[in-house]
Amino acid sequence: MPAGPASFGLVCFAAVKFAGYTAAATFLKRQFTESTASPWLVGGVRTVLGLAAGFGAVFSAEHFGILRFEAGFYGLLIPIRMCEWLILLALFYRRPEWEWGRSLKFAAFGTLWSYVLDVPAVLAVFTIPGGAWIC
Repeated sequence: MPAGPASFGLVCFAAVKFAGYTAAATFLKRQFTESTASPWLVGGVRTVLGLAAGFGAVFSAEHFGILRFEAGFYGLLIPIRMCEWLILLALFYRRPEWEWGRSLKFAAFGTLWSYVLDVPAVLAVFTIPGGAWIC
C-alpha cells in the first residue's frame, strides 16, 4: 500500500511501533519477573522483527494479489504477528518450562496490540512529509 517516498515515513512508522513495543515489553517484564531483558532491547527486537516480516508480508500479498485488499492484507498478518510474538516470548521471557497456553494468550494480546499500534503508526506516515510503504 504505497503512501509516498519511503525513507522518513518509514522512520516515523518504526518509531511509533518501537515506542508501543517497548511499552508492551514493560508490561511483559511485570508478568515475567525472572526476565532480565531490558524493555528497550525487547522493543527494538520486536520492531526489527516486525519490519522484516512486514516487508515479507507485502511481498507475499503482492504475489497473491491481495496487496490492495486491506482486509486480506491484515488477515495475512494474523499468523505472522502471532509467530513474531511467540518468537519474542521465547527469546526473552521463556521460563524453565514453556507454557503454551500462557504464551499463546500473550501472543494473541501482542498481536492485538500490533494492530492497535497500526493506527497511530499509519497516521504518522500520512501526517509527516514523505510517507512510507506500510506493512
